[in-house]
Amino acid sequence: MRQLVRVFIDDGTFCPGFQFLPGGQLQPTVTALFRRAMEPDIPHNYFTVWMVTPSRDLAGTRPVDHLKTNPAPLLRALESCRWR
Repeated sequence: MRQLVRVFIDDGTFCPGFQFLPGGQLQPTVTALFRRAMEPDIPHNYFTVWMVTPSRDLAGTRPVDHLKTNPAPLLRALESCRWR
């Protein structure tokens, strides 16, 4: 459960689909990014928004668009993001 990205809305808890592979397993790139995001205590909801928002660090594409490629650019983009 600690590896799952969750979104908290009112009293509900939701798990975004971008973190799952077609067979239901966790997407390794997302779990690596999420582990890194949890080190400085980035809230789950912020991480989820970051995943689906176009990024200057990724030439205007969304991190979720790069899940099947090399994770290094995603890790760099995550590191350069200002969270608060």
